[in-house]
Amino acid sequence: MFISFEKGRRARAVLAWVLACIVAGLLLSAPLAVPIIVGDGTTYDGENGLASLVVLLAAIIYTLALTAIPAVILVHLVRLFRWRRGIADAAVPAGIFLGFSALLMSPGGDQPVSGLPFLLAAVAAIAGFAYWHFAGRPRAPY
Repeated sequence: MFISFEKGRRARAVLAWVLACIVAGLLLSAPLAVPIIVGDGTTYDGENGLASLVVLLAAIIYTLALTAIPAVILVHLVRLFRWRRGIADAAVPAGIFLGFSALLMSPGGDQPVSGLPFLLAAVAAIAGFAYWHFAGRPRAPY
């Protein structure tokens, strides 16, 4: 099945995806911008603004590269199955990311999974919701 797009809708969807990746990059790099107390009691206060900016840009570029193809596939799946937008735009990336990160962080299944996959799935859900918001809150039918 082929799903056609208007040029304006496609440009808005791409811009919304880029903005959602920026939101995800900000969330992923936020720990560098706030004081962090390391295990031995020392404090990292994020005074080096250039390093924080480099980490932010790296997180945004990584998110753009990592989600380019999956984002297109997920949008087509959501449209094909006519899932409710907003909820699907947040839940589907979070669920997929949670599953993949849990598998990658504990490939043998013999070690417990840390809380990091859940934290990153929450970032994916927030970015998916941001995408839906930036895309103009699309609803079915398409």
